[in-house]
Amino acid sequence: MTFVKCQAAAPAMAARLRQHPWFLALDENTFKALASHCRDLNFQPGQEIFSHGDPCNTCMLVFEGQLQGLRYTQEGEEKIFGHISPGAFIGLHSLFAQPPLHWHTIRAVTTGNGCLLEAGALRKACLAAPALALSVIEHGARLLRHHTEQIDWLTSSTAEQRLADYILRFGKPQSDDARIQLPLSWAQIATKLGMRPETLSRLLAKWRRQGFIRSQRASLYVLDSSALREIVRTDRVI
Repeated sequence: MTFVKCQAAAPAMAARLRQHPWFLALDENTFKALASHCRDLNFQPGQEIFSHGDPCNTCMLVFEGQLQGLRYTQEGEEKIFGHISPGAFIGLHSLFAQPPLHWHTIRAVTTGNGCLLEAGALRKACLAAPALALSVIEHGARLLRHHTEQIDWLTSSTAEQRLADYILRFGKPQSDDARIQLPLSWAQIATKLGMRPETLSRLLAKWRRQGFIRSQRASLYVLDSSALREIVRTDRVI
């Protein structure tokens, strides 16, 4: 775990933790016992909060900032597994795995802060409050469905479909000739979508010739979002 600024949870942070939907219904004694084992955490861009394979003794509830979950290939390339925003838990289900190890490296993209929840205290809170335990289980079920759908999509789609889908989902073009901002580099996108960088480059060149996109320096513009949607040609629910 890379060094980040941690301190005992301040009253203001405890109040923010209390406002999370999972903890609103906890009785006062159960919540105080949980909060007494929480710590504030502040992070800066590029800092690694957790490392893949390290023991998982805490999870984090993100209050502010953006982070990424990733792993490294044997060649040292990054595989981005997801983007993490305020309100999300990091490492929650790793706490309940055997052995409890972090499944991803978590790296900060922006400045931010969150609250570290100690594993034993969270387990005790789940035992004391069945509604909290059910929330954790339901959260795990949603993640399982999400990842199952992703695997199905990766194994049943073409590289062109995956790239078009990614641009539409993460670029979110609001109109034709809209400039879009993607959260990853093209090399990272190629790895995430299971294609070689050369394949991605050929697809972008093809779409430029067809008038679907244009690029200017480091900017990408979607000229025909309906054409990209037609390439995807599937109803996705991820």
